[in-house]
Amino acid sequence: MSIIREIQTARILILGCGNMLLGDDGFGPAVIEALEKSYDLPRDVHAVDVGTSTGEVLFDIAVSESRPAHVILVDTINKEGREHGEVFEADTNELSENEAADYSLHHCPTSNLLHEIQELCGVKVTVIAAQMSDTPEQPTMHLSEKMKKAVSVAAQRVYELVRAP
Repeated sequence: MSIIREIQTARILILGCGNMLLGDDGFGPAVIEALEKSYDLPRDVHAVDVGTSTGEVLFDIAVSESRPAHVILVDTINKEGREHGEVFEADTNELSENEAADYSLHHCPTSNLLHEIQELCGVKVTVIAAQMSDTPEQPTMHLSEKMKKAVSVAAQRVYELVRAP
């Protein structure tokens, strides 16, 4: 997957992360779809379904000479004390080692990349997350009812971030 053009030309880059074959893990891509269908994003804002390639895309951002000012990551997370389908902003500095492993950025050292992008590259990073339930035992492309509602909430929250001065 190459999104180099988007990385180099976007003021804000929205990344929908997740595997659509694993039920609610398809939350991130579903938010990107909702944004594309229902919201009028500014020209310098790019929304991209990166599937399970989040680590590679974050690496591309880290090494790019020209990068967005703000990256908004949309994904699921399994955070203790949250309700299934609850949408919240996750602070990348507060992701514990277990949460970073649970974070469905798909088995890459993405928490390190997120910190480097913020601290070393000067890119603002916002994580809009939805609380995950258990991964389905068999592949399914269907989101649960709670996660379908979460998609609308998250898309609206992302749009508010994009429209903020």
